[in-house]
Amino acid sequence: MRDILVTMIIVGALPFCFVQPWIGILVWSWIGYMNPHRLSWGFATTMPFAQIVAIVTVTGWLCTTDRYRLPWTREVYLLLALWGLFFLSTLFAFYPQDAWRQLDKVSKILFMTFMTLCLMQDPARLRALLLVIALSLGFFGLKGGIFAVTTGGAHQVLGPEGTFIDGNTEIGLALNMVLPLLVFLRREEPHPWLRRLLLVMFGFSIIAILITYSRGALLGLAAVLSVLFFKSRIKLVALLLLAVGIPIAFLTMPDQWFRKMQTMQEYEQDGSAAGRLIAWDVAYRIALDHPLLGGGFRPFQREVYAYYLPNRTRTNTDGHSIFFQVLAEHGFSGLLLYLGLFCSTLLSLRQMIHRYRYNPSMQWVFHYAQMVEASLVGYLISGLFLSMSYFDLYYHLVAVAIILKKFSRDYEEHGMVQTLQPLPAARVDGGAVSGTAEYGSV
Repeated sequence: MRDILVTMIIVGALPFCFVQPWIGILVWSWIGYMNPHRLSWGFATTMPFAQIVAIVTVTGWLCTTDRYRLPWTREVYLLLALWGLFFLSTLFAFYPQDAWRQLDKVSKILFMTFMTLCLMQDPARLRALLLVIALSLGFFGLKGGIFAVTTGGAHQVLGPEGTFIDGNTEIGLALNMVLPLLVFLRREEPHPWLRRLLLVMFGFSIIAILITYSRGALLGLAAVLSVLFFKSRIKLVALLLLAVGIPIAFLTMPDQWFRKMQTMQEYEQDGSAAGRLIAWDVAYRIALDHPLLGGGFRPFQREVYAYYLPNRTRTNTDGHSIFFQVLAEHGFSGLLLYLGLFCSTLLSLRQMIHRYRYNPSMQWVFHYAQMVEASLVGYLISGLFLSMSYFDLYYHLVAVAIILKKFSRDYEEHGMVQTLQPLPAARVDGGAVSGTAEYGSV
């Protein structure tokens, strides 16, 4: 029944994806993040639904006039340069067959990122996209949190099998990135039932992150919660919740959780941590020998380990870090572009946050910029220990930042933004925020 239901929903959505291609971006994102077909057990599990939706969406985009020009920002140029470098490094990859296969996957993500840029330059569409992402990943936070509570945290929380987020560290990173979306989207949500759902997802996602037993996810959670605390409008309430919630969480954690977390202080004796250090060493050595293009996608194979570290057996198949992965695969030039894209995005977000903090007509841009910034902090901290360099949510958030930048540029060029004095603190009535403009009023 699940297979039939999922298939009917996706097939039924295809005409809408063709007539209104921006809806195709929503459906593609839902499939990509929630992976509903992976929750079934039959024929739908292996169906290429995302590819089908992407083809229909692109076809509709080619046939419609309802599209926007690509916003030529600094981040767009960096994305194109990075994509071009991926192609060049693949031409000279250590393992061409594996590299071309990975380039195909990464190119699909980047292509749909540019489709997002061309179709979602509208406040209502952008909010719909962020809600789809938040609810899709929040579903696994809710599901994982309930599982953790009912089992007493005795088993790891994992993502859907065969996806980007199937492992415990992977789902931990994804949930850290989605926490800010759940918080900020709730602030301006007019429907009480959806506000409550987003709040419940937020709470259970924190529990799920803890019970992934991932040390990187724990560090990412600490970073995200810290950022959210400093961005909170009611810091006293947030502080009280943390003061009560943290002791309760630690009192209810199983003993094996504490044993796992203690290995962060004993990384020399921990096999997983030692394996990461070995992988980072190999990545650096590859980049030294091939500084411009690296070893291409998927260089961490037995022969490479034997060449660079002949006295050690191969223990890893990736770089165990978003940065060391890019360094090994695309050299110092790739790492420079990758870091440049990340830093440029954060800089653009910081500029929007500073510029629109006290401007009521652009409060929604201010809030969204804060949201994306906090999410990228979660990606950065958790990604330091995980090879998720090509996670589609990261590139989607870069696209969101570019669209926000385009909005702010257009509004300022048309004289619609004025520098105003700070407003009184916003008042919250039943979850709705007063004292700031609604997101669609600009």
